[in-house]
Amino acid sequence: MSAESVLADFMSRFDPNISIMLYGLASRSLDKAIRKAKMIEISQRNASGVIQYNAKMTQLEQEN
Repeated sequence: MSAESVLADFMSRFDPNISIMLYGLASRSLDKAIRKAKMIEISQRNASGVIQYNAKMTQLEQEN
């Protein structure tokens, strides 16, 4: 299997939201693609935490 096939297969297995971002940062190296995918996943987790925090703060403000 060619390196390009391996990379395409790797990138196709992600959640569509991650795939879109990963393709935008397209790399020719599997190692670089893996690092970029990890950075995207970490960023999404951090963003999710911020959104949950903001929603909770809004709820508490409305209750008071």
